[in-house]
Amino acid sequence: LWRGTTYSSTGVYSYSYNNASGCASVDTLYLTINSPTNNTYYDTACESYTWHGVTRTVSGTYVYNYTNANGCPSADTLELTINYGTHNVVRDTACDTYTWHEVEYTTSGTKLYSYTNVAGCASVDTLFLVIKASTHNSETRTECDSYTWHSTTYTETGDYTYPYTNANGCLSMDTLHLTIVASTHDV
Repeated sequence: LWRGTTYSSTGVYSYSYNNASGCASVDTLYLTINSPTNNTYYDTACESYTWHGVTRTVSGTYVYNYTNANGCPSADTLELTINYGTHNVVRDTACDTYTWHEVEYTTSGTKLYSYTNVAGCASVDTLFLVIKASTHNSETRTECDSYTWHSTTYTETGDYTYPYTNANGCLSMDTLHLTIVASTHDV
């Protein structure tokens, strides 16, 4: 506001009047209008984002107020999207082998799988794995006339199997390699 008039743009303005002595006079105003700064930024980050020294971990709209180089109150706005990594946990028990993410495991333990998720963020899945062993016993026997194995009597030479679930809960199979020798009966 100058001499009763509000100006909103930079320029040279004059004000004509008669001074106290009654003489025509002109005052000149060389006016520079400084503008505030109002920037808007759009960004996406994984887990956290630091802007003007403040770390944000949640998506939202954030405003930073300051005085710009021209001395005007200014505000920058950040439209922030925070994405998160994936951290799945799997607990499982298997007999002999377990395949997870195309890798076959034969021992118990904690297994990690690192990847980038669909949001583009670093991710790690954890598998707590217990491997139990199946049983595969094999025995070779030579017997006269017959042999009883797991409640079944065999009278011929051959290889025989006995499937069962062992104490670990795993499907198991024992194998018998049996040779039957006929006894002699003279009359």
